[in-house]
Amino acid sequence: MKILLIQPNYRRIYAYAKKQEITPVFPPIGLAYIAAVLKENDIPVDILEANAHDLNHEQIFDHIKKYSPDFVGITSTTSLIEEAHEIAKLCEKNIKVIIGGVHASSMPQETLEKFERFDYLVRGEGEFAMLELVQGKNLSNIQGLSYRKNREIIHNPERKLNENLDSLPFLSRELLPMDKYFSAGAKQTPSDYILSSRGCPYQCIFCADHLVHGRKFRYRSPENIIKEVESLILRGVRDFDFIDDNFTMIPERVEKFCDIMIRRELNKKISWRCSNGIRVDLITPALLKKMKEAGCYMVSLGIESGNEEILKKMKKNINLEKVRLAVKWCGEAGIETRGLFMFGNLGENRKSMEDSIKFAKSLDLDTATFHITIPFPNTDYWKIIKEEGKIYPKNYRDYIAYGNVIFQHGELDEKTLIEMQKRAYREFYFRPKIFIKALKNLKDIKKIKLYLNAGMAFLNFK
Repeated sequence: MKILLIQPNYRRIYAYAKKQEITPVFPPIGLAYIAAVLKENDIPVDILEANAHDLNHEQIFDHIKKYSPDFVGITSTTSLIEEAHEIAKLCEKNIKVIIGGVHASSMPQETLEKFERFDYLVRGEGEFAMLELVQGKNLSNIQGLSYRKNREIIHNPERKLNENLDSLPFLSRELLPMDKYFSAGAKQTPSDYILSSRGCPYQCIFCADHLVHGRKFRYRSPENIIKEVESLILRGVRDFDFIDDNFTMIPERVEKFCDIMIRRELNKKISWRCSNGIRVDLITPALLKKMKEAGCYMVSLGIESGNEEILKKMKKNINLEKVRLAVKWCGEAGIETRGLFMFGNLGENRKSMEDSIKFAKSLDLDTATFHITIPFPNTDYWKIIKEEGKIYPKNYRDYIAYGNVIFQHGELDEKTLIEMQKRAYREFYFRPKIFIKALKNLKDIKKIKLYLNAGMAFLNFK
């Protein structure tokens, strides 16, 4: 059996949002883990990175034809599901197509009903369901698998979550074009990415991650993470990003990781950041100081709103004082901060969004992002809006965070949300304080041009 795993080209979607030139390009971590497990079991596998290579359908078709796989596995977010199906239709009829990812996990019944070229659907974490499927195990015995049988859609029982993440092989980076990935926040290049935990026990109503990774927090040991860091250093990597949702969930784990980094002097060879966001209530001055000493130079903070009532309604379980302290402590530790804000949360109105803008400006943040909330399918917020408001995307490609709004609820409408998003970026970044910080941090002319392009794109989206 030959397996081809495909990452669709999401830059085709963000080009629609007029942001292609500044859209970060990240590796498909899920596919790389699946590939590693398949390789460990002597199954021939390749990854077609249509996004990193910016491939069109003709180029994707040529690659599929040349590789001639027995199975094609495609990962997909909600905004990419239609693109994923277009890719599936490029496959010859004798090729079995498997769809996975967050959209498949959140809407398995609709996905198989609506998109006929998907033969199988893997729900949740896909490494071992994929392995059993391509090994030819009886379909009815593969947990986490959905499929058609006599025109009926069958959903097998959920697969138990992998409790031992240390048992997983490291990503199959040799199958990925690692030199193609980039993020404007990286301090040094080449840069790479590490996922050290899965699952989130928190109840934020907008989050879809638990639909794939569940509510239980599971994590890799510090020793296991260090082995991966050392493998990156041997590859010449100078910088890496923890893309966990909850990297600091267990402070003792982070402290031990940092201690090993310092003791082995790995902090002198590689720097790191947490750009996906950490919780403001799961850090302390002592932990941040240790992280800085171990090579951490930047963290994103999941702030979401500058209004206490909105934070309560979204079940974020933090308050503004905790945010202020977290930003202060990061500054004292010498760690750069990015504030992550969202507009369009439950109960939001113009005043609450103004509160977020004022609050963001009051903090000593280095950078900030202001996303329009996306009510992803089967999240708690999506269910509320379906019942009380309206969701009206023309198609799933509309589920993007900039220049597009797919719902109406309460006082929220497209015109107001986009207006406030633009205003937030203008008011936050068009200040001497932020300009001076940017000049200090941006010593590379390419980065300066990238940030200028980003600023123009944010001001010119719909």
